[in-house]
Amino acid sequence: MRIEIRSCGVTLTKKQTLRLQQDLDIVFACFGERIDRVIVAVSDSSQSGLTSCAIEVRIKPKLVTVVYSDRDVFIAAEHAAKRAARSVRRAIDIEGLARR
Repeated sequence: MRIEIRSCGVTLTKKQTLRLQQDLDIVFACFGERIDRVIVAVSDSSQSGLTSCAIEVRIKPKLVTVVYSDRDVFIAAEHAAKRAARSVRRAIDIEGLARR
């Protein structure tokens, strides 16, 4: 699983980027090889003072996308990652049911 972190209008330090990568790796590790790539886009939200975190998870062959905004980039990423993990689990469960 590859994790890409992109920032637009927000400056992330190397330490922040590393922490985000580690947190996301922990959240999505249980899905193993089913996940091809995770793309995280951190940007200024249209609401003042908020940071938006959009996470796109590519599950072979599907795509799951979630967005969450908060004042703290780590809280935004944590909530977005949890929502994405639930969506990935549902997508995998539905795929498993369809194969039966």
